[in-house]
Amino acid sequence: MLKVSVIIPVYNVEAYLRQCLDSVVNQTLREIEIICVDDGSTDKSAAILKEYAAKDGRIKVLTQSNTGAGAARNAGIARATGEWITFCDADDWIEPDAIEKMVAAAQREDADCVCCGMIRDNVDGKSIPRPYDEIGPNDTYNAVVNKLFKRNLLENLKMDESVSLGEDLMVSAQAMAKAKKIAVLEKGFYHYCENSSSMTHVQNGRKRVENLARVGEILRETMPSSEFADFHDRVTRDALLLWIRYRLFDRKLWRMLRSRMTGGLLADPRHGIIKKGALSCAACLFD
Repeated sequence: MLKVSVIIPVYNVEAYLRQCLDSVVNQTLREIEIICVDDGSTDKSAAILKEYAAKDGRIKVLTQSNTGAGAARNAGIARATGEWITFCDADDWIEPDAIEKMVAAAQREDADCVCCGMIRDNVDGKSIPRPYDEIGPNDTYNAVVNKLFKRNLLENLKMDESVSLGEDLMVSAQAMAKAKKIAVLEKGFYHYCENSSSMTHVQNGRKRVENLARVGEILRETMPSSEFADFHDRVTRDALLLWIRYRLFDRKLWRMLRSRMTGGLLADPRHGIIKKGALSCAACLFD
């Protein structure tokens, strides 16, 4: 059995795809398969994938109509044959020894999940390391890309394809809740690259509001209450920040978020004081 399956969802990233693929095919750990799922790209991404697959037999290319990153990751998981699974976004890249170091940590610690730090590559070319110990406990579940999962952790878990932002967070949270032991590498091995595509996602506030609510609802139903607590704090914090931000810029959006938070995300009585404080801040700042 191959050691690791690397799943890369691909959609219109011709400007960044070569850097991503080069970083994966040149990993010091050679026993990997690279599953690239083309999510209906309309640029030259498909041609680039075909070029790389012709040169490296470890690369498998799947194609599908444009149904989102969650569906692409699900397709990749279904085809994975590795003992371990990790993910890389097609506009990001990983350090040459990233997979080798994470597998070694898993074996050394007898862990079934490994998390590492991340490095943010700004649009101006600057790299900002973010060691794992600076990520914070409520950010732990935030993504799948800086993690190595034992394949059985992802069995029977699927990313919700109705959620276009945060779908990976749901799977990450549930998989980590199933893990018996999680190993941590403080060093950053994963480079998150800010670009026009990633910035568009950040700025899409309306979708993020709806997705935060949906993510919270799904995990409240599927995760044990003890594991959900930390995640709920994370969602609450993000939702509160959005609430205040969009109170300033968009009254209609603020009313929508207030309704969703009051009925769902902040229904937990533990957050009554926080919610009251947020309401007071919003009233003082923007009314």
